[in-house]
Amino acid sequence: MSELKKIVIVSDGTGGTAKRLMDAVLVQYDQTEVEYSLEHIYQQVRTHKEIGRILKEIDDEDLVLFSVISRKLSDYFSRRLEDRGILHLNILQPTLNIVSKFLGVHPDYRPGIFRIVDDRYYGRIDTIGYTVEHDDGCGSLIEQADAVLLGLSRSCKTPISVYLACNHGLKVANIPVVKDTVIMENLLRRLESVDPKKVIGLLIQPERLARMREERSGYFAIAPKARAELQSYHEIGEVTQEFRFCRELYRTEGWQTVDVTHRAIEEISKEILQLLGYPYSGMVE
Repeated sequence: MSELKKIVIVSDGTGGTAKRLMDAVLVQYDQTEVEYSLEHIYQQVRTHKEIGRILKEIDDEDLVLFSVISRKLSDYFSRRLEDRGILHLNILQPTLNIVSKFLGVHPDYRPGIFRIVDDRYYGRIDTIGYTVEHDDGCGSLIEQADAVLLGLSRSCKTPISVYLACNHGLKVANIPVVKDTVIMENLLRRLESVDPKKVIGLLIQPERLARMREERSGYFAIAPKARAELQSYHEIGEVTQEFRFCRELYRTEGWQTVDVTHRAIEEISKEILQLLGYPYSGMVE
């Protein structure tokens, strides 16, 4: 085994860009032939003083990868590294040079912009993950929800939740309402940690809901016996009783409601955002 090759990353942000590039390249090298390691990641480096401190800490044998957008600072760092004969690569500059030639304009050279986009992206992924985990009564972190949607089976809880998560960045939990005393007691206990203003009750007219449930039953119950067992699920009398139970529950608990009958998800979501006090300006990037 040869001596350990050490790599240092220097960034005016988190160093994530350089780290991902390094990982993509190093995976091509077999560590049984050469041993290497990431020695350190220097983050938020934006002054000559910080560069000076780093130069005192790194060894002449290290490989330095850096992503510093400031042209003056990156040029200064490159000169100091060259003076010491340290192998280094400014991972941003070659790409910036090519793109500038192609676009015909110079970049803004503002540090931290990618971090903003990166954080927004990963924040949205976390939001969607939360919403999926808390679908249909699942999940254990309901107190973290930005909104909790309640509704009978087939009242569009899941598509509305996912739409709000994907397009408006809300962590949404949705829970089915079932006409059962024990289940409702459990529901109310779960909601004790949630601000009542975040709870939205979905309503859908019985006739529409019965048709939707009948269509749903047709997909899953092909045999006559199975269809007979699901008869009460979409029977208008039973559905009407569930609707009244649901509406009375919302009224008793003082929860805000939204009627979803024959409405587009975008329209429903807009009303929910307004009830929750969030601004609405179409799809959020």
